[in-house]
Amino acid sequence: MTNPHKTVYQDKAMRTPLFLTSAALLAASLLPAQTPARPAAPARIDPDSPANHGRKQLDDYVDTISAQYTAARRATIANIKTRAQAEARQRETRAKILSLIGGLPEKTPLNAKVLGTTQADGFRIEKVLYESQPNFPVTALFYLPDNKAGQKLPAIVIAPGHGPTGKASDYSTASTFARNGFAVLSWDPVGQGERLQYPDPADPTKSLAMRPTGEHGEAGLQPTLLGDAVSRYFIWDAMRAVDYLESRPEVDPNRIGAFGCSGGGTITALFSSLDTRIKTIASACFITSFDKLLPSIGPQDAEQSVPNFISSGFDFPDWVELAAPRPYAVISTASDMFPYAGALTSVTETRRFYSLFDPASAGTPTGNPQPGIPTGPTLNPDTSNNIPATAALQWITGIGGHGNLRPLQSQIVSFFLLHLAHSNAQPIVPPPPPPGASPFALPADLPKDALQVTPTGQIATSYPTAETIHSLNLKRARQLLAAHPVPALTPAELQHQVREITHASAQPGATHPPASNQTLSSESGIDLPILVATPTTPGRHPAVLLLTSQLPSATTSEIQQLTAAGNVVLALTPRPSPPGNEETKAGILGPFYLTELRAELNGKTLLGMRVDDTIRAIDVLAGRPDVDPTRITAQASGHMGLVLLHAAVLDARLRQVHIDHSLESYKSLLEAPMPIDAPEDILPGVVRHYDIPDLLKALGTRATFTNPLPGTANLANRGTSE
Repeated sequence: MTNPHKTVYQDKAMRTPLFLTSAALLAASLLPAQTPARPAAPARIDPDSPANHGRKQLDDYVDTISAQYTAARRATIANIKTRAQAEARQRETRAKILSLIGGLPEKTPLNAKVLGTTQADGFRIEKVLYESQPNFPVTALFYLPDNKAGQKLPAIVIAPGHGPTGKASDYSTASTFARNGFAVLSWDPVGQGERLQYPDPADPTKSLAMRPTGEHGEAGLQPTLLGDAVSRYFIWDAMRAVDYLESRPEVDPNRIGAFGCSGGGTITALFSSLDTRIKTIASACFITSFDKLLPSIGPQDAEQSVPNFISSGFDFPDWVELAAPRPYAVISTASDMFPYAGALTSVTETRRFYSLFDPASAGTPTGNPQPGIPTGPTLNPDTSNNIPATAALQWITGIGGHGNLRPLQSQIVSFFLLHLAHSNAQPIVPPPPPPGASPFALPADLPKDALQVTPTGQIATSYPTAETIHSLNLKRARQLLAAHPVPALTPAELQHQVREITHASAQPGATHPPASNQTLSSESGIDLPILVATPTTPGRHPAVLLLTSQLPSATTSEIQQLTAAGNVVLALTPRPSPPGNEETKAGILGPFYLTELRAELNGKTLLGMRVDDTIRAIDVLAGRPDVDPTRITAQASGHMGLVLLHAAVLDARLRQVHIDHSLESYKSLLEAPMPIDAPEDILPGVVRHYDIPDLLKALGTRATFTNPLPGTANLANRGTSE
């Protein structure tokens, strides 16, 4: 067993870095004019604004696809009638989810150590550092109850919600569990607490990605290029937390549970479903259903949005059903931003699934009406049946908004006492805080640094040679590509790969051009405004397709020049048009991050859907009586340049394409310490199949590419052509 107290780090002042760290590379790669500011969070976007008509149209289109997948999934689950069938579903689900996230890293030595101890009232807090992967430290706090008898204790892994203070925000919860006799390991996920991945060189305590969800979104872009999900890193960090608890002689390895709320509820649901060493689970303010989530607030974070999750036949209940028959508490609040109605749907389904393992989870009929929305702490309001406290599946509900768990503390602690500690003891919960006091306030007698593990308060500055998700992903990419090099592709093979990766489905010439010069009906639910300008001379003319990020006017000088030269011009802003906006997780992510997450969940990509729009725009031009279909060319810059490159590979009717100020290669994007404005270009798994130079090579003299942008550039820089 690994020695949990082995020393593997030295203080920063005692060591000399042997190579540039990710933080140093990041600082070096950002010129002053390129360094993104940390803007204040904007007001929530109004989906009904005319400026967001195109965005809402696109969201509705993707949500319709999602609803088809979730309906098919519900039918599959409804046909599961026996425990054997349920266990088969679990095996299939586990294997597929592991495949979707890219599998799990190799287990390596934890190299854990304790950097300090603070005695509190009834327990002590140890500052713990462990490596989930080589040289990838995790900062954690180990709460150990005063234990004069020396018996082995039940233990709980706690992950914090999406707050910048990370594990420190869980002091109240962790200390409550400790006072009830549980050992607790509370840890910092990446991008939170002491584990910023993108620290501001001017102030390393702050993030260039604004907030934890921005950190997670930015960190998730490059694993997606590799065909992974960033959640694999979160899941593995949590699994290594279990390894640490197992290494502690004070902990009973057969009684380890997991708890988390919000973002912590996500991590708890994800990792505990896959790690059967977790015997008791409680996930708060996360479980809902995609049918309710997507039309309301939409997808919210990178680790919550595994590419192709919905299109693979999964939904929120799968995280719970995968854990059956282990005791599980779904915890919900009636006014949560994660819709309560979705939680009701998911728990109702999950209760039937759980009952195939544990009949008590179905309960016994009472003849009473089903409870409605809770008006106070309520157990199992999904059913009027009597559910015993010993049943494996419990739904703990209460009033209030997201994270309002203080009124539910007694029920939560009781659940763990009964199912993990095997005790009927009355829960010990703290009194409510005084009016106006922060629920996260620390006791006055607790030292200011009691919850800080590293010397500087950040891994990046305390241990500057430590790995980051970016550096680990880059190493993984090199290993995978060395083991499985991307082969040279024939034109037909490249077309197949482009369709597989982008999920573009439009076939050249398959659609009938609309009669209107103002609208392109790309497909059901997608009506895009277009601009068509024609020369004054009669007959058939060459045509130019302009892909733009914002639809121009007919008086634009470029359009006037093209028509004066005898060209029919069609200008198109592929979906969404108008582009609109979305809630900003981080300025560096640009205005399409959540839109791309929504697409990826459903087996789509924004780039691929735009390719479909482009091919259908070519259909329009090729079908016009004033166009010579053998002389169609196209121009685009920035993100639209990549759209055009992909479309040209699929559609030979484009005689020539001119690309300007677009990404030069996905390899360079993979290597960039911090991509800027990249989500529009992201394609899951692309670097393992082809790259942008492969597209250019296939097009040969048909393509002209000027001012290519490296992955370190601000990809919002589209030059002057738009």
